[in-house]
Amino acid sequence: MNITALLVSVGALLVSGAASYRQLKLAGHANTLPVLVELFREHRSDHLAQARWFVHQQLPGRDVSEGLQSLTPDELKLVRDLAWFYDNLGALVAHEIVDIGPVSGYLGGSVISTWECMEPLVTAHRARRSAAGLDQGADWQGYYENLYHLVRRHPPATVRDRLARWTLSGP
Repeated sequence: MNITALLVSVGALLVSGAASYRQLKLAGHANTLPVLVELFREHRSDHLAQARWFVHQQLPGRDVSEGLQSLTPDELKLVRDLAWFYDNLGALVAHEIVDIGPVSGYLGGSVISTWECMEPLVTAHRARRSAAGLDQGADWQGYYENLYHLVRRHPPATVRDRLARWTLSGP
């Protein structure tokens, strides 16, 4: 009789623990959902779409040896706003406020392609900052660079393929 009571108690404890874990996970999603929705909305804005176009179409092959000073004021605004967006997003992911899954699944391709176009500019600007003694240099856009590496580690297609409801063809 005592063994049966013990087994029932252990079973109840396991079910309670599993339910609590699930509830905690759902609460975490509820807290990050508004953040993700706003970030995705901002990413779709005309301004950041124009910035991505500039980074993809105009930046590659350009002399960016002077870092951000290589750009006109209008170009600087586009590049800086886009870099700050991804840097802020990278901070949210790095500090586990937002999960890498939805970020990579939805924005991963843009994170990869824009970083690869902007890396020479970022590297040059870091060198200028270091030479000027402004900071350690390598910290500038560090969250953006880290986000790039996290997305490469968790590619968008792989993230989407793991989703139970993701299908590219009919039933």
